[in-house]
Amino acid sequence: MRKKILLMAMAALTAAGVLCCCGSPQRTGNGVEAHGRLRVQDARLTDEHGEPAVLRGMSSHGISWFPRYLNGGAMKTLREEGANLMRIAVYTEPPGAYIEDPQRSLDYLYMGIESALAEDMYVIVDWHILKDGDPNELADEAAAFFDGVSAHYGNCPGILYEICNEPNGDTQWEDIVRYARRVIPVIRANAPEAVILTGVPNYCTDFRGPLADPLPYENIMYTMHRYIDVAQKKPCDPGQLEALLDQGLPIFVTEWGVTLGDADPSAEEAEENGLRQTEIYVENALPFLELMADREVSWAAWALSGKDEIHSVLRADCGKLSGWTREDLTGFGELVFDHFQ
Repeated sequence: MRKKILLMAMAALTAAGVLCCCGSPQRTGNGVEAHGRLRVQDARLTDEHGEPAVLRGMSSHGISWFPRYLNGGAMKTLREEGANLMRIAVYTEPPGAYIEDPQRSLDYLYMGIESALAEDMYVIVDWHILKDGDPNELADEAAAFFDGVSAHYGNCPGILYEICNEPNGDTQWEDIVRYARRVIPVIRANAPEAVILTGVPNYCTDFRGPLADPLPYENIMYTMHRYIDVAQKKPCDPGQLEALLDQGLPIFVTEWGVTLGDADPSAEEAEENGLRQTEIYVENALPFLELMADREVSWAAWALSGKDEIHSVLRADCGKLSGWTREDLTGFGELVFDHFQ
């Protein structure tokens, strides 16, 4: 009888996910608790157990303008939908962003980090350059920023650092290398094992530089950004990503989303022209999503926002800050949420 009771108890624990079939503790979930400290091994993201780690989640919009979606309830909703990643975009400019008001940006950043970590999610701290196309323009400010954040969190296993969002304009790979050599040692002094992500020229689309001359550091990945035209019914071509993976380049897609191609409007134009009601073909993104799933590529979708534009996952008329249902999502949002797991 005692043996029968013991066997029944073990079966109940196994069914609840407390014990695995061999009787040892079983890791639950898909976040920091399950995966622990991340590393880049053989050009792929792995966890502390040496197993592949795939992060999928959202990027914020600029936190200086949309901090409301960094709340704990929002992170809980994302986690319940299957996400295990939040990317927090700290814009350097325009007015109101970090350079003009660093303390406000840091307040929002830390609030977002703590909210995501509390839900067992990984966090990308994104130094979001854009109009300042060469990251060296603000290298001093970037070094101070990353020194402060990395010192605050030490070598917390849940934090990844994206040192430059979208280098663009005349910026060459040599410029990014010079910037990386300035900023990466600052992060490494406080967080020696953290995974560091870096952008590449032409808005994170030109990978010739890192293929020929990769950065001389461990635990480095290169960021791809991809926006897929959904104005015409034509599946996207994921060939660039596949070729880079085949060449052994460690890729993290820190931004992907949809666009209306040459007709992509501003928010004001969209409202005036009624383009929110335009038929769009979000399924065009499926080949890219399927390749990322097959090759275990981590990603963050742009953006967790109700801004009236094609890139938002929340409807512009949705006033909810968490607990979203499918009725609150755009067509793009439904696609993203369906692919978290």
